[in-house]
Amino acid sequence: MSLMTKIKRYALLRHLRKSKIPLGLWHKTIAKMPLMQRYNSSERMQIRLLAGEILRCKAIVPVQGMRLTDEIRIMIATQAAILIFGFESSDDTFSLDWLRNWNQIIVYPTAFRNGRENLLSTDGFLVSWAGVESGETQYQGGIIIDWQDSQPHPLHAHANQVLMHEMAHKLDMLDGYTNGHPPLHANMNEKAWFEAFEEAFEDLNQQIDRGKVTIINPYAASNPAEFFAVATEYFFEAPKRLHRAYPKVYQQLLLFYRQNPISNS
Repeated sequence: MSLMTKIKRYALLRHLRKSKIPLGLWHKTIAKMPLMQRYNSSERMQIRLLAGEILRCKAIVPVQGMRLTDEIRIMIATQAAILIFGFESSDDTFSLDWLRNWNQIIVYPTAFRNGRENLLSTDGFLVSWAGVESGETQYQGGIIIDWQDSQPHPLHAHANQVLMHEMAHKLDMLDGYTNGHPPLHANMNEKAWFEAFEEAFEDLNQQIDRGKVTIINPYAASNPAEFFAVATEYFFEAPKRLHRAYPKVYQQLLLFYRQNPISNS
């Protein structure tokens, strides 16, 4: 580890200690979050520290009459912390570095109109669509969610993790493209990633073309970027279902997120 990395890590640890969420409020909040139940006490402590730092660094902005309590703010920050929990490592990377391309989460109380028009890319993928959304991400903007669909809920066979979905898009955008291929860790294989996701994406589209009921949300077939975001939702909420449908995709996400939800379920 370089000297600069050690200095950065020391500064981050100081911030983390100062940003702690009050313990009583933390326990009360995560008791309502089924996703948190798979983590042990040590992991929960780390997630608590990360959530506190997210609250310090990122604005959570209520709109259209959304009432944002301390508990809701902690739930939102904790959902974000779960996603990046595994990114902290002994090399020169930090979990919070992966959040560098957004500064705020805008929270609507319910689904919202996106104000866009339908738009197809030159290769036929739907890249923009008009309608009502539960979440949205813009390349140069923040993350938008509606709380009705984003609040913690009993874990479903068909995953619904709006904030994680939108954060996955932001991870995807870190290399300048939105194509379902975020920057991979040094120990990952680009070829294995592409093969796993392309094979699964094609299979899902073939299932839809044949009129079959799909194992994961058919919205994932919209384009490769949406497949990655939907797969991320399933990885955290319904990992066994994703593994059963697309084991190679699950393995790549295990390597990317550096977590194994199945083993902790």
